[in-house]
Amino acid sequence: MKTLRLVAPLVLSLLVSGASAQAQDAVVKRNVNLRTYADVDSTKIRTLQKSEEISLLEPDKFQNYYHVVTAASEEGWVWSPNIRIVFPADPAEVHNGCPLEGNAQSERGRQINQMKNRTEAPTSTDIDPVITLAAILQPSDDEDRWQESQAAVVTGFVVDVFPGGKETVNCGASALQHRDTHIELALNSSDTADNRRVIVEVTPRWRAFMADQGEDWSTSALDALEGQCAEFTGWMFWDAYHDDESENTTPGRPENWRATAWEIHPVTAIRAIPCPS
Repeated sequence: MKTLRLVAPLVLSLLVSGASAQAQDAVVKRNVNLRTYADVDSTKIRTLQKSEEISLLEPDKFQNYYHVVTAASEEGWVWSPNIRIVFPADPAEVHNGCPLEGNAQSERGRQINQMKNRTEAPTSTDIDPVITLAAILQPSDDEDRWQESQAAVVTGFVVDVFPGGKETVNCGASALQHRDTHIELALNSSDTADNRRVIVEVTPRWRAFMADQGEDWSTSALDALEGQCAEFTGWMFWDAYHDDESENTTPGRPENWRATAWEIHPVTAIRAIPCPS
C-alpha cells in the first residue's frame, strides 16, 4: 500500500518543489537586520521595523535567510524566522492564460466552467454538515437533493487518482499541471464498486495556489492517497454531462461508473485521516 507523509494543516508533504516563481510579499514580525549577505557577520544595511512590508526576490531560503527588497528598493538578506510570508487569499482567476469560463463555445458551457473553476474557499456557513459521503451515496434520483451554493466536508476511502482529460474548463490544456485531478471516493475499502463511487476534483488553480503555500497537489503527489482514507472540503457541483452514467439518475445501467452526478468540485482542502478499524 502507498504511504503518505502528513503536514499540518493539509495533507501532503512537499514531494515536488511548489515555490512560486513570482515575487512574494512578506511582513516583518519583529525587528530584524537587513544584511548584505546571508550571514550574521555580514554588513548590516539597516534594521527593518516590525510590520514593515518587504518582497522576496527568491522563493527559497538560503542558510535560513531570505533574499528580499524593501519598499525603498534596498536589497539584502533577512533572518527567515523574523518575517511572515503573505499568501494570496484565493487562487488566481486566470490560470495558464485560461479564464474562469475556459474556452467553451456555448453560454451553458461557460457557466458550467465558471462553477468548476470557483476560486473562493467555502466558509463555515457555506458548509452543510448534512452532506456526508453516505448521504451523497443514498439511492434515488438526486438532481435536486443538493445545491451548488452549498459546500461540504466528506470523508472516504480513495479508490483511484488520475489526471482529467483535455477539457474546455482548462482551455484544452494538455500538460498535467494545467488539467484537473480526478479522485474517486468510496464509503470504505469493501464498498468500491464503480457505481458506488463519488468524484472529487482538484483544479489547476487550486493546485497552483497550494504550491505557493508549499503544498504539492500535483496528480503524482495526490496519487499517494490511493488505498487510504482522506477528508475533502469543497463546493458541491452537479455535473449534468454525467447524469446518464450515474447510478442515482440511471439506475441499473451496466455502464454506470459513478454513483451520482454530484461532485466536490473544486476541492479546496485535503486532509489524510486514518481509516476506521
